[in-house]
Amino acid sequence: DAKRGGGALNLSDALLSLAELDWPQSVREVEEAAGHPRHGKFEISVSSIMGYMRRRVMHQMVQDSHGEVAARIISILQTNGSLDAETIAEAAMVPAKDVREILHRLYKTNFISILVLQQSKQYNPSNAYYLWNVDEGRLFQTVTDNVCNAFLNLRLRRQHEMELGKDWVERAKDALADENDHELDRENYNKFCQGLERLDNAMLQLDETLMVLRDF
Repeated sequence: DAKRGGGALNLSDALLSLAELDWPQSVREVEEAAGHPRHGKFEISVSSIMGYMRRRVMHQMVQDSHGEVAARIISILQTNGSLDAETIAEAAMVPAKDVREILHRLYKTNFISILVLQQSKQYNPSNAYYLWNVDEGRLFQTVTDNVCNAFLNLRLRRQHEMELGKDWVERAKDALADENDHELDRENYNKFCQGLERLDNAMLQLDETLMVLRDF
């Protein structure tokens, strides 16, 4: 009993420490631990954790496709809302010219949105005021679509490799083939298998990414 009580107390202390973290909030103290007969009651904040993981996935996808500065710009817009290019450049500590180029690339690939404010009733691009912002729904859908397209391309690539290497697959099914194969044949077969393994691992990673984005 003493050992169980000690273990419960140690677990309670660990959960209390986790409950003090607010980004992301991973544990919530439901019933206060102090004086509690079972050292408190805690709840795992699954929705908060998964929301944080989704944000990290989206940040990484932007960084992989457009670079670190682009990912930083997305974070700035998510935190501050609609901003003009000069304000974004100051916050990102990047020259305004470079920021404008990145903003246009992000806009063309549907990662961000733009609000055009006219200073007069007549449309005049030179006098317009441009505010850039992140539509969370649009960003989420763009990232999800990109992951799905990448997964599809890997599937098609694997099918293509299997078609090219069908002779190797048939040889692998023949128990006597290994005894008669030349060294070069074995090397080529090993390279073929390693290539398939890399494709399978890449698809597994994308499948896990989609699970984080859509299934929780």
